[in-house]
Amino acid sequence: MNGEAAKQTKPIAALTYIGFFVTGILFLFLEPYNQDEFIRFHARQSIGFSVVWFAVEIVFGVFISILPLALGRLLGGIQMLINLGLAIFWLFLMYKAYMGERYRIPELADIVDNIAGQSASH
Repeated sequence: MNGEAAKQTKPIAALTYIGFFVTGILFLFLEPYNQDEFIRFHARQSIGFSVVWFAVEIVFGVFISILPLALGRLLGGIQMLINLGLAIFWLFLMYKAYMGERYRIPELADIVDNIAGQSASH
């Protein structure tokens, strides 16, 4: 990849995170971005990160709704802290993509790569 193409690729890779899984899916299928492996990597990771965050929200929501009020409020406070941490990490992922780095979320990146590899072989 030449220098000019790399400069154009980095902001697009960061944009894959901006709309969570929606922009991740969009950039996986939108030409010419779907041909760039750097953008595809960040789009797949954006989708995986979004799905995990959504799953965390569902799990917390279920437990908050079924627990007694005091425990539900405590869990709601913990959920807020987790959401703050995930939001900061989400900004960190965008920053890493913008800087041209291929930061891999441990475990999640491997799972996403395996799913991408399986879908490519079909």
